[in-house]
Amino acid sequence: MVSRVHHCLGQIDVAEERKEPPAPNCRCRKYISIERATQIVKSGDASWVVVGRTTGPADIVCSICKGSKDVVNCSGCKGVGTVVKTVVWNKYNNDIVLVSQLPDDEREKKRSSVLKKKTPRVATIEEAHIERAYVEGNKAAQERIEEYGYLILDARAFIGRDRIPMIKTEPADNPKTHEGRTYDWGRAI
Repeated sequence: MVSRVHHCLGQIDVAEERKEPPAPNCRCRKYISIERATQIVKSGDASWVVVGRTTGPADIVCSICKGSKDVVNCSGCKGVGTVVKTVVWNKYNNDIVLVSQLPDDEREKKRSSVLKKKTPRVATIEEAHIERAYVEGNKAAQERIEEYGYLILDARAFIGRDRIPMIKTEPADNPKTHEGRTYDWGRAI
């Protein structure tokens, strides 16, 4: 048996429960074996394609008393141990959709596409940091800006795993090879 690998937005929206199934038709054409698809789903990089979704009441263990019969005055279940809540049941098929792993926090159900571009975040100095440091005179903020400057200088001065010095002396002016301050106009090396 084979499984189709989806990366289209319609299937991602259905998998993330932003839209109801069925998803619109797509042009995803990659096929893999069902065993490989099962491995990808178990690793958390994908989920099965939802083809149907039903809702209905179900008895859930009370989140306050955890179903303990010793607690008689529970405000959640009135001492019964279970609460009737609306639950969603999904019906799946053999295809998979590439989505990111669920977050560690169970209350946050936000997922995103595995293929979505991720912008790296780096420490920066912003206007508020400068105002705090030099207008208000905050010493800790001034030290943070100075430390950031040292980190930038250190990163520019050395390169590679073994910290090889990158900054070298400037070459002498040579009109034939177009080297030096006068003749090098920023061409790529």
